[in-house]
Amino acid sequence: MVNDLRIHMVIIMYMAGCVTILIYNAVAIWRKNRTGWLIPYNTDIWVKTIYQQLTAASPKHEKHLLRQLKRVETLIAFSAALNHVARENSSALYERYMGMLSQSEVIRRLAAVYKNRPNEEKAYFAYFISQHPVNISEAIIPFVEDSNIYCRVNVLKALCSMGDMHGVEAVLQFFSDKRIFVHHMLLAEDLYNFAEDKEALAFKLWGNHRLWDGNIVLAVISFITMLSDRYKEAFLPVLKNRLLPADVRVGIMRYYSKFYFQPALPVLIQYLAQTDNYQFAIEAAAALITYPGAATTQALVAALKSESWHVRYGAASTLVALGEYMAGIGVEGKDGETVGMMQYVLAQSEARALDAHIKDMNVRITAV
Repeated sequence: MVNDLRIHMVIIMYMAGCVTILIYNAVAIWRKNRTGWLIPYNTDIWVKTIYQQLTAASPKHEKHLLRQLKRVETLIAFSAALNHVARENSSALYERYMGMLSQSEVIRRLAAVYKNRPNEEKAYFAYFISQHPVNISEAIIPFVEDSNIYCRVNVLKALCSMGDMHGVEAVLQFFSDKRIFVHHMLLAEDLYNFAEDKEALAFKLWGNHRLWDGNIVLAVISFITMLSDRYKEAFLPVLKNRLLPADVRVGIMRYYSKFYFQPALPVLIQYLAQTDNYQFAIEAAAALITYPGAATTQALVAALKSESWHVRYGAASTLVALGEYMAGIGVEGKDGETVGMMQYVLAQSEARALDAHIKDMNVRITAV
């Protein structure tokens, strides 16, 4: 009898668990569908509300914003409405409304609310600020603590959209201190979207290169590579310093690949000849495409004898790009494959040129 009762209890508990899961899934699906149709509906309402406020300002508008925008679904609709005003009507109206928001305490008070929300909601609030900048740096910088990577990156985006140089520096310092990894190109692209003086930002951030983690320094170098040719002399001692992280030196090689600087040539040639880290040699071979001449050709021809296939391929690719195919053909590689490598790279180059020509012809035929 007791065993039968236990079995019945287990069955009842199992069925209750199944019912709970079904109810949870049903509610989740309902909320998802509800959000799907509510956001466009609420967006239209917010567009009307924004225009009403621009036409006849209401003292109750701030309270309405503060009450409604505490829900992330409503904040999404509000953001869509702001985009609609900027896109469909007049950027002047959008700027006027954003000016009204900046003068109020609404967004700052909302930041205090969202700071204690789950990471996903914090991340969206930071993204909202990045799309519709309001200067609340001191309120949003704390978001980077106890949050996920999406929130932290969105905080950086927001600070860049505000043009807050000190805020950007503080967040990068936090990333460096806590060894938080974010891909350097993602950081560099955000920095490149800085709303104010990019050159001043680059100068300020580069001032920390001896203090910051290598990945953050690489992000700053990548940002500067997108931006400016004014760091040719400043970068050269860093490239020469063999004690610095490899990624940092590779980033500077890519800088000199974009911006020609004659004093960098001997250093690049030295890296090309390295055998303890072939990554340096590969990057140097690619960078030397910017430095045509006898010294470059001689160094690349010598690199065709490297034990690394990738170094030989990089040297052959640069020789072909520089029109020095015959110089490479005239060398016997250590493993007897030099001529084959040159022919392989030349065939690749010709195939790409032919493919580009065919695509161009197809475009012209389609246009006709």
